[in-house]
Amino acid sequence: MYGQNIRLFRKQKGMNQHELGAAMDVSAVSVSKWEREQTQPDIETLQKLADLFDTSIDELCGRPPKPEDAMDNMSVMCRAFRQMKPEEQEKYLAVGKALFASAFAPAAPAQNDDAAE
Repeated sequence: MYGQNIRLFRKQKGMNQHELGAAMDVSAVSVSKWEREQTQPDIETLQKLADLFDTSIDELCGRPPKPEDAMDNMSVMCRAFRQMKPEEQEKYLAVGKALFASAFAPAAPAQNDDAAE
């Protein structure tokens, strides 16, 4: 799982294996081996990778977030919301409501194209 995540985060950063290797002071071959899970980065390297990718070691290794992490994220979002101008808050809420509605909307019933007219 960690190999897929390293590859995913690397690509999200727009980096190739050579660039990631240079940033981590390792060879592109080492990066390739991590991504194919032939070798594992040590804990110090994992921390550097997590810092570079602006994530946690847990997320990098594919562990699900802890409930308290979700609460921390909510606190950050609430603070950011309170600092917004009222018109920004309205836009933020509209987007959130639309996302929520689309994520939890009941599925449309399947249409039967073979139905008699």
